[in-house]
Amino acid sequence: MAQSAPQSANQKNKSAKNKQQTKPTKLADVVITATRITQPVSQVGTTVTVINHQQIQNQKIFQSSDALRQVPGVIVTQSGGPGTITDVSIRGSSSDQVLTLLDGVEVNTGGSGSFDFSNLMTDNTSRIEVIRGAGGSLYGSSAIGGVINQISQEGTGPAKFSLLSDGGNWGTTRQIATANGAYERLGYSGSVSYYSTGGFQSINSSYDNLSLTSRLDYHLTDDTVARFFGRYTFADVQLPEFSNDDPGAPLDPTAHQRTEFMLYKGEIDSNLTDKLLVRFFGSYVRDELRINKTPSPGLPNGESDDIPDEIWGSNLEAVYTWMEGFDTLAGFDFKYRWGRDGDNSTFPGSKPSITVFTADREEYAGYLQQQGRFFDGRVLVTGGFRVDGNSQFGKEVSPAWSVALPFDQYGVILRGSYSEGFEAPTFDELYFPGFGNPNLQATTSSEWDGGIEKRFGEYADITTTYFSRRIHDLVVDVPCTPTPGSCEFGIEPQNVGRTDTQGVEVVPSFYPFKGFSLSGNFTALDSTHRPLVSGLQQTRVPKHSASAVAQYKISNLFLFGDQFTSALFYQFVGDRQDIDTQAPFADHNHSNYQLFNLTLSYMLRQDYVPHLREEEAFVRIQNLFDRNYSQAFGFPAPPINFEAGIKLGM
Repeated sequence: MAQSAPQSANQKNKSAKNKQQTKPTKLADVVITATRITQPVSQVGTTVTVINHQQIQNQKIFQSSDALRQVPGVIVTQSGGPGTITDVSIRGSSSDQVLTLLDGVEVNTGGSGSFDFSNLMTDNTSRIEVIRGAGGSLYGSSAIGGVINQISQEGTGPAKFSLLSDGGNWGTTRQIATANGAYERLGYSGSVSYYSTGGFQSINSSYDNLSLTSRLDYHLTDDTVARFFGRYTFADVQLPEFSNDDPGAPLDPTAHQRTEFMLYKGEIDSNLTDKLLVRFFGSYVRDELRINKTPSPGLPNGESDDIPDEIWGSNLEAVYTWMEGFDTLAGFDFKYRWGRDGDNSTFPGSKPSITVFTADREEYAGYLQQQGRFFDGRVLVTGGFRVDGNSQFGKEVSPAWSVALPFDQYGVILRGSYSEGFEAPTFDELYFPGFGNPNLQATTSSEWDGGIEKRFGEYADITTTYFSRRIHDLVVDVPCTPTPGSCEFGIEPQNVGRTDTQGVEVVPSFYPFKGFSLSGNFTALDSTHRPLVSGLQQTRVPKHSASAVAQYKISNLFLFGDQFTSALFYQFVGDRQDIDTQAPFADHNHSNYQLFNLTLSYMLRQDYVPHLREEEAFVRIQNLFDRNYSQAFGFPAPPINFEAGIKLGM
């Protein structure tokens, strides 16, 4: 993205004055993930949501999973308190059918096929882009439900530094330091954050998270940019409900989990000609999980797990612009995955159970996409396909097309899309000793959606989308006959049956007067399964869900140039099927819950205190009305939690 030129003092003053005098305007978002080409959301035929930096800052959203709770069709499930495993579902999918990218790099693990959002923070985040619906034609495996891409901020303008510090109940503390700026040809941004809490359970409930992010953009020439992205997270979470599958078991006083995550990416973009852009990147991701539990009164068993997972990736693609509005994208993608699962469990009166296996595979793909704008921009069409090869199960072809019809004179945009996708079997499903089935094939999907967006000037808009998805050859655990070396648990994964999911998303937004906005969404889902066997129906996916944000900003409240912001977030998650944590592990209805979060902040004018760019005080309250609820059976959700702090910028 191009670096912004610095504004003069007069320009800044004029801009600030205009902001105070004009009516509220919803700024147009741009999106990269949907087509791998930067363009306005209004020109994209697929269904996309963008959570921008300002949204995150206004509500003081520190965890990415909390930001995703505001996206239509997205369900976030956290199994316990802060730092415990956090799954994300899109439009009724499972968590391993949602592809997660960090700065365009895939981070889904090979062992489980999913990504745990429990430790991902929003520090140094420019925006989070969410494709709702299959994205397999550009991104390959695991994009059946959709794609989430969290993108770091690009360093621009003069050097800026900030420090945020807060604290709250449960012994909670948070410190975040950020830097952003540009010097000559180099743009830089980064953050260091540390979060610690004692948790809400009476014992063994603490959580610590150290996260670092960095991004460098170096303009080698006017036409060539080299970029570097780096991330590192070390987290330690106690697990009081670790043994909740034992009837009558007390809270576990010793179980804890440590996670170490690192990501490195090097990228170079070059405009070889006025029409040809070539991009190449190489990346490395390592995600290692360690679990330890020692025997304790009432819980005599012990466990020690070490599960590292690595992805080595590279990507080469080119974009050729034939003329304005006509672009061809072609690319080649390669990944090498490696994973190891090491488990050592002890039970009273039995020999230690030791499970160790290692697996790897190569994944390679080519993709092609064509975009076109016809009839003076009144018809925007995108079509393409991707061919994936896999060293374990062969080849998959994933086509897709989309169309957007903007009628600017009526404030209307019509959208429609069709896409196919697939999900490769995970290492655990293929190779876990005594359980895995090496004969599994890929799960495949097809999905289409259509929607209409209507804008009512600068004061309101509403989008309604209908979607339908069919998934074949789902991998389901089915009963089997134990034999030496296989089916030790009495079940094994097999490709079974079909699932059809349909739904409607309604997304209204209102801007009735200066400084106030009210936005929300409602999703209704319905699904059928053939044959009617256990495991085909997704658990923890409600038929009805909704969320809303009411935000009010006012300037010059006490001092000239100050700003007060209030944001109230509401979430409703309806009834859903869930699995008992104890035998016989049957499915039951899990009742609905409602949640309110409140954020209040007050910021002084940027030049009010010498040498400081901004001074802000804030209060953030999660579960405002202290509701007693659970997101997953066997794991109580956090009660009311509040944090208060300050942010200083230079």
